[in-house]
Amino acid sequence: MDLLLHVDDIRASHDQRRILRGVGFSLHRGEILGLIGTNGAGKTTLMDVLTGSHLPNGGRMSLAGENFNPDSLEAAQACGVGLIPQNFRLDPEQTVAKAIFRRTFQAAKPHPELRAQAAKLIAEVGVDLDPDAKVGVLVRAEQALVEVLRMVAEEAQLVIMDEVAASLPDHDVAVLHKVLRMLTGQGRAIIYITHRLDEVRSIAHRIAVLREGVVHRILDASQCTVEELALLLLQKEPESSDRPNGLLEDQEVLRVVNLSVAEDIRDVTFTVAKGEIFGLVGTHRSGTYALVEALAGVRAMTCGEIHVNGEQVDLQSETDARHRKIGFLPDSDHNFHEDPSIAEELQQGRNRQAGASSVEDEVSQLRGVIDVVQQMRIKTGNIQGTMSTLSGGDHQKVRLARWMAAECDILILSHPSRGIDIGAKEIVYRMLRELCETGVAIILHSSDLSELVGWCHRIGVMRDGELVSIEANANTNEDVLVHHMLGDKFASGNSPARRSKGVTDTLLPG
Repeated sequence: MDLLLHVDDIRASHDQRRILRGVGFSLHRGEILGLIGTNGAGKTTLMDVLTGSHLPNGGRMSLAGENFNPDSLEAAQACGVGLIPQNFRLDPEQTVAKAIFRRTFQAAKPHPELRAQAAKLIAEVGVDLDPDAKVGVLVRAEQALVEVLRMVAEEAQLVIMDEVAASLPDHDVAVLHKVLRMLTGQGRAIIYITHRLDEVRSIAHRIAVLREGVVHRILDASQCTVEELALLLLQKEPESSDRPNGLLEDQEVLRVVNLSVAEDIRDVTFTVAKGEIFGLVGTHRSGTYALVEALAGVRAMTCGEIHVNGEQVDLQSETDARHRKIGFLPDSDHNFHEDPSIAEELQQGRNRQAGASSVEDEVSQLRGVIDVVQQMRIKTGNIQGTMSTLSGGDHQKVRLARWMAAECDILILSHPSRGIDIGAKEIVYRMLRELCETGVAIILHSSDLSELVGWCHRIGVMRDGELVSIEANANTNEDVLVHHMLGDKFASGNSPARRSKGVTDTLLPG
């Protein structure tokens, strides 16, 4: 195979803290190299070095046989390196067509020309996107597909994708994999970062395990197992836990009756009990996003009723929701213009007076922050450092920990494990179970079917704006969920999902 990228003894630091301690690997044209590692292992820093966003302290790199030392993202792009970062942000006012071509020489062309080219590209790849749609109206999963199309349009010879599939439902992951194979068929090479171990095995040719700033091992993807990869990452056997099957009590906390939101959802009815983890899943245009945003006060409902602790409520804003002790972690950070310290972000989740009333109070608060940082294994040498200094996965841990400490009665989490490693997922699940034991009701919106089956008491499935099924954990599996998500498409064989046999559908009445 034709060697494209060679990395030798790369070292890099952040704020006097050594992150990369001598990374070395090679990548060939037409190859997909999976890159896995726990949060803080150095994946983000390595990508920053490859894309010119962070200058290394030492080491050598070559690209297509030439010395490669980019000092900016633009310099790396000029050499043919493209990146989709984990926490990518798009201009909400741009059209899909403009966003796809925004970094190419064609960016200045009139929109009708860009639209025609984008439509052709969208058709070739086989995704469902409107080139005239504003990026701001797309859900996170659709924005991720826009970024993948940008990689195709930029004609990058080395494509780096960081947790692109984290919020994609399974059938869109299949589309993404099709695009990756198309790119490698054109002679491009891909570095694919993910925490989904089963996924990286299915798409990568080789898998590099990054641990404590060095490449610990590189494995043939076809010759390793998920269990072997997990052991290499955690240096111990993953914890096993029983699927939740029943509630300690059946006290209703939330009741939703005939809820509709514009054209997005219609007549949705369900309840959530005290101490329950209620899963919510569907394709990215099924209405799941509209539902969680309506429950969090982000979007206005058209009709219907929401009852919290037996009282009908009118949620006109997130402030209204917080007043009713409803917390909401969206799947993207909307407050990206701010860059608070890690301590400030974690303390925001706690009910406290503005400012500590004494030195003792301040010390106590900071000790609480340190406890959370240690418990969730957040890699930082300074809790007063800004959020931007954290890896993508550690950034997500802080956002999640903030809401888990917010003393809510109802906690709505959208893709909470996005970008979080397998070890941290165990910690998060343990913390969610502890919250449930205190009576908190959790609505878990996720595209990770194995996570939903492993964590939730019941799982609601949405399709075409309607809640089509609520599955008790004991009676379901991933195939059943896909069956309900896709409906006729599943039955007609237009989906790669397998049909589950012998399981009765549980449909909502009326």
